[in-house]
Amino acid sequence: RVFNMSFINKNAIFTVCNVAYLNKVMVLAESLHKHSNVKIEVFVFDRKRRVEFDSKHCNLHWVEELDIPQFKSLSFKYTVVELTTAFKPWLALSLLEKSAKVIFLDPDVMAFNSLDSIFRSLDEYPVILTPHYFSPKINGLIDDEQIMRFGSYNLGFFAVDSSQKSKNFLNWWSDRCFSNAFDDPQFGIFTDQKWVSIAPIFFPFIHISYNPGLNVAFWNLDERTISTDIDKNYLVNDEYNMLFLHFSAFDEKYPEKLSKRSFRIGGNACEMIAELGLIYSEQLKRYINISDDMDYSFDYMSDGKYISPSLRRAYAANIENFSVNDDPFDSRSQVAEFAKRNSLFQKANTRYTVQGYSSIDSHTIKFKVVYYFMRLVLRIIGANNFMSFSRLLVYLSRYHKNRDMWKY
Repeated sequence: RVFNMSFINKNAIFTVCNVAYLNKVMVLAESLHKHSNVKIEVFVFDRKRRVEFDSKHCNLHWVEELDIPQFKSLSFKYTVVELTTAFKPWLALSLLEKSAKVIFLDPDVMAFNSLDSIFRSLDEYPVILTPHYFSPKINGLIDDEQIMRFGSYNLGFFAVDSSQKSKNFLNWWSDRCFSNAFDDPQFGIFTDQKWVSIAPIFFPFIHISYNPGLNVAFWNLDERTISTDIDKNYLVNDEYNMLFLHFSAFDEKYPEKLSKRSFRIGGNACEMIAELGLIYSEQLKRYINISDDMDYSFDYMSDGKYISPSLRRAYAANIENFSVNDDPFDSRSQVAEFAKRNSLFQKANTRYTVQGYSSIDSHTIKFKVVYYFMRLVLRIIGANNFMSFSRLLVYLSRYHKNRDMWKY
């Protein structure tokens, strides 16, 4: 590994983020310091700039200063989510050079109790994971079909020890993440997470924890009823301490809803769901002015041109054609010329906005036009050829695997 870790304690906790998520990281850091008396290691995937943070609660590391091999290439190839998740196993391995045990938490987590019990569990198990939920379900919201797409285990949390078994797992995972951590659920890949669905096949020592107090989130609240004891500590199912809650897809405009996603609350009181969301919201407000510049640095060329996900995928498809000494972010680089040749820069330099299933209702006219032309193609080429044509369109959408699609 390539950075100084003399500051690391025997037990380490770390997270990854860009500057835009630092307010959430500070909430996580403060909660960990309060309950576990641990300073979290925060790896910021952004160019260094002035930020307001409390050094009593965390150690901040700017990844561009860590001299990571091939970092420019990886940060150009991947979006911010793909990049930060791809580095999780590599950073865990690095921390294990100085620490006996390491826990990873996503930046949008808040601790409600000590995590010492997780560290103690690592005395018995070299690797600990948590499934998204415990009971099978098909309900049209969060269900088994989504698990098939995004992975069995939620990698917003994992814990590892420094044994050779653990390192073998992390090396395997890291290699695959550096090679392919794209957000491609339609092709069986979802960042770092989908790889780990098959990990227990190769590493049977991996422990799957069924403690409902770990990794509580909107996708499993229907099976985890939250309450408080006489001392106002949060419990799950009246028995387990709620160690941490994963505020994934948190809606800051409507914090009482807990998440932007639709989900079932099971036996939870609406008042409890609202209470937890409002607690998190109030903590976030304390760090609202953490930086004057919240833009993700690695989204732009040196001349300010926006790097679209399409450009990143096209770059990945042709990465072997570019010199290893070529800085892909340089507006005079081979990559920049490649992007111009293939019209991969936006004319208006506008950022890409992800459109998902929730966006369908706002694009009804566009869908009608698309359906009209697709029906026309169906009539012209016939049903069997239309099925093959549809599959071809899906295949072509995997830009980073289609080198012949681009002019070099």
